Amino acid sequence: MTNGGPTWHLQPGELILRKELHDRYGGQRRIGIAPCRGSANVLLFSTPLERAWLHYENRWAEDGTFHYTGAEEVEGHIFAGLNAHIRDHVKTGKALRLFEGTRGEVRYAGEFVLDGVTPYHTYTVHKADGAAVQMIKFHLVRVERSSLVVVTDTPVGIPYHHADEDVRLEPVFAEPADPELVERNLATHRRLQNHLAEAVRRAGLEPLSPCSIDPDFDLAWYVPGGSLVICEVKSLTEVNETRKLRTGVGQLLDYLDQFLLRNLDTQGVLWVEREPSLPRWADLCRRVGIQLAWPGQEQLVLTQWS
Repeated sequence: MTNGGPTWHLQPGELILRKELHDRYGGQRRIGIAPCRGSANVLLFSTPLERAWLHYENRWAEDGTFHYTGAEEVEGHIFAGLNAHIRDHVKTGKALRLFEGTRGEVRYAGEFVLDGVTPYHTYTVHKADGAAVQMIKFHLVRVERSSLVVVTDTPVGIPYHHADEDVRLEPVFAEPADPELVERNLATHRRLQNHLAEAVRRAGLEPLSPCSIDPDFDLAWYVPGGSLVICEVKSLTEVNETRKLRTGVGQLLDYLDQFLLRNLDTQGVLWVEREPSLPRWADLCRRVGIQLAWPGQEQLVLTQWS
């Protein structure tokens, strides 16, 4: 029991009728942010990415957090309503429980907390009548103890979401030392990702983006025979090459380990902007079971596990 309420029983990946969920834990049945009076939970419902309105997308972001769209401002105040329940969940002792879907059968994605560095950012949306409304994106981080056990038959990914290559840094973040370089790296990352996704599509395969249950890989696809290929994309410059390669290898090993817990036959690809200057990186990746590749090697990557 938690604070006198019912014990939480769902594992990430499990499906449940929303009616049954509210019968057990409380919370309003027709809203996206549902604080529960009968249990220590705030239930968050996420519209599938492919059906979301432009300004209401909930998805993994570049910083590794899941961006969840809160309610619009109430009488000029962004925290006047339901958003305060997310912002104050630690203070009130409530767990943030994220679900994919908004009605009927919904899928539990796991327990999340607000990112301790940048918990949210706000932005302005102009409605059809011209009115400007302030919106908020909460930056959610998965609670590790909830992500370690995922129902093994949970499907991976959603149809690929094309990455916007027109990068403009949002003013809500701290000013980087060289904003032009940061924008260049992000734009290159997205261009590389979109390019490989299109190559996957031309090969007759379906490129996938992560859903909220999955680790936040950049791109994935199934190959004939059922193996899953997970791809991490990295832009490279002379200055950041070693750091980016180290990060990419570490991320892929983490993703592969998480999918191993789901009993999935998974392969890893580190897709980089160009051939690394030191050949040892290809040898290192090979030893740990990762395919290191770059533009011009699409065919190799797409036929490696066919």
